[in-house]
Amino acid sequence: MGDGFALPISYDQLMLLVMGLFMFVGATRGWRQEFISSCVLLVLTAILIQPGLAAPIVEYISKIIRLVLAFIQGFGQLDFAALEARYQAIKLPFDGSNPYALLIAVLIGFVLISYSIRGNIKGVTAFSRILGGLLGLFNGFLVISLFRQYVLKYFQKASPALWAAAGPSPEVSVTVQGVPTGDLLTGERFQIVVVLLGLMVVVLFISMVAGKPIGEK
Repeated sequence: MGDGFALPISYDQLMLLVMGLFMFVGATRGWRQEFISSCVLLVLTAILIQPGLAAPIVEYISKIIRLVLAFIQGFGQLDFAALEARYQAIKLPFDGSNPYALLIAVLIGFVLISYSIRGNIKGVTAFSRILGGLLGLFNGFLVISLFRQYVLKYFQKASPALWAAAGPSPEVSVTVQGVPTGDLLTGERFQIVVVLLGLMVVVLFISMVAGKPIGEK
């Protein structure tokens, strides 16, 4: 792979990038879909402010998952003593006292599902696109802020001693490491591009043989 270097990216730059992407998508979808996304994100924000709202639900989900995993590990055997032992031994990264790992998964899943669903955009007016862009900008701010807070809250709960040792206002940084300094298409990168182009050609060929454009039912 060759030598690389660390590329620090400030949080403000990352936030502006995410907000810009959400604004662009919001302008293409219109305000209605963005408004629904805003409502869900505001609910997740309320859970951040009052984590006790989600604690009973997360605890129940945690118990169900542990019970299912314990049952699977026993290959479906109904030995209740062994089932109880396996249930107690299973540890999940979330529970009622630290629900943030599950909330991170819910946030990421909601964003992926919500923004992969495209409604009918043919009738979207210019005013709707403007409002959609503004709501998308707001949603992007909520998403990046919620993700940051969920991650920080998770580590505060998971490693309280480490967090306390960091001081009252610790600085958290994320660094992109191992950034290659070679040319654009060299070594493994060139091979990856060739493979991707080959897959595209295969998909197009299959589509032509089938006589249907890609995406048409």
